[in-house]
Amino acid sequence: MKLNTFSRAGFLAVLMTALISACGGGGGAAEISQTATPTTPTTPTTPTTPTTPTTPDPAVVSTFTLTSSEVSQDGLLASDVTCDGSGSSPSLTWRNAPVGTKSFALLMSTDPGDGVLKYNWVNYNLSASLTGLSKNSVFVGTYGAGSDGPTLAYQPPCSQGPGLKKYKFTLYALSYPTPLKTATSTVTGNDLLSLMANGILGQATLEAGYPRTSASTGASNACQWVRNSIQASAQVPVSVNCDAQYAYVSSKGLPSHTMMNGITATNLQVPTAQNFWGSNGWRIPLTPELAVNPVSAIDGPIGIAVNGVPIFNPCKQGGCQNGDTKVLGELDICNGHAGRADDYHYHAAPTCLMATKTDSYWNTHPIGWALDGYGIFGFNNPDGQTANRDSVCGGNSSSVSNAPAGYSYHVTNASPYILSCFRGVPSPDLVNQSAKFSPMRQPLVTPFGTSSMTLFTDVTDSFQVLEFTTDKSFVSTETGKDTYSNVAGTYQIRFKALADDALQTALSKAENKGKSLCWAFQFRNAAGASQQPDVTYCK
Repeated sequence: MKLNTFSRAGFLAVLMTALISACGGGGGAAEISQTATPTTPTTPTTPTTPTTPTTPDPAVVSTFTLTSSEVSQDGLLASDVTCDGSGSSPSLTWRNAPVGTKSFALLMSTDPGDGVLKYNWVNYNLSASLTGLSKNSVFVGTYGAGSDGPTLAYQPPCSQGPGLKKYKFTLYALSYPTPLKTATSTVTGNDLLSLMANGILGQATLEAGYPRTSASTGASNACQWVRNSIQASAQVPVSVNCDAQYAYVSSKGLPSHTMMNGITATNLQVPTAQNFWGSNGWRIPLTPELAVNPVSAIDGPIGIAVNGVPIFNPCKQGGCQNGDTKVLGELDICNGHAGRADDYHYHAAPTCLMATKTDSYWNTHPIGWALDGYGIFGFNNPDGQTANRDSVCGGNSSSVSNAPAGYSYHVTNASPYILSCFRGVPSPDLVNQSAKFSPMRQPLVTPFGTSSMTLFTDVTDSFQVLEFTTDKSFVSTETGKDTYSNVAGTYQIRFKALADDALQTALSKAENKGKSLCWAFQFRNAAGASQQPDVTYCK
């Protein structure tokens, strides 16, 4: 699928002006286990064209090899790296890269039979220090768009039909250093081939096959219900893959709608991208079973909305004895906020998501999926009448199309807003929920009263700005050990994900070894000054 709208000649002209700049920080900046958010390439300046490499000695080229633990001895892909599993990207190991290699690029391709290659994986700016990628090493390097849509992520094989589908992994050793910058924010497989054409020192390939028919797990009705609900409603990249037990809902956990506006009490956390991808995606049971004894839902996540944003119960962290987040004024106009891991999530009906469709649409289409596999619907039953909510968990046993029979949840304006307990047996994510989040900052303050909280982007420097006004003095911290006294007034928390050289410089520091994603944070008063230092946090 060609995503750019300009001509190929025009594209090549742009490519000739692409900037190729050196990576700061040295070889220790990238680890195999990295899970970084893809960076948005910046507009380039005119580069110095790399010297066309001499033809490598055939004996040397032959030693450049590529292998994968997810490719069996008989040459078959493991189902877990397809859409019949979690959809995790496969592990790769390479050896004996050509002398002079300054970066790597990766393409995974398949020929559907019409002679036009499709790409499942487009990845470049891979550090020369790397010797492989671990399984589900999400967003290491810079991701381009595969052929199955603009999502900047690994796109697991999902083709159906007779015969064995064949896939080829090609790793390119390049004379170009990282970061390799492009003139467009979306780079396809064909674009990447053109971009790096004059800098290829060598390449290693690995071929694998996978048989997938209409009987595959990922084609089941239950899987399709989850996949269809998300494809119809998500306005941000969200993917669904299924094994025999679960649908894996993958996302960065950020919605397309506005966030953090209208909060009147805050702990000064901010919404940042999360790694809910592949095997770390949210597991939704495909064949839900009613529990003998309903399971309490008093803390943490209870489900995932169709836009890939987690849904929490209404209570503050630690349980309902600490209060209702909505009643306390900690939620924005969309009924969400940023939590202790700087993660965005809902605590009540996701009203801004629901505003993208008619009210009647949500009577028959899920707003989200509870962790026990049952659907979460709108305020009404399919007939338009206000949904009955039982006294057990806040749902009812009426069958709703596009979701498993037996039970369904419906949102309401009264606490607990969505569900008070799980009527079905929850997925393991209920117990292991904390492992999905990667906190990087100390909670800055105990929640305090504010007014006029807004989140916007400063177009002058691309920082996101969380601005708030308070009529109370407060004490903040950066590390949990230092403290800063702040008088009543207007303040800004400014934050921005680092990219390119700035990211590599941050990752090169010893304290960030093994980390892959960094943000710059600034705390400012109305005059633009602050007694708190500017800080870079990585995870």
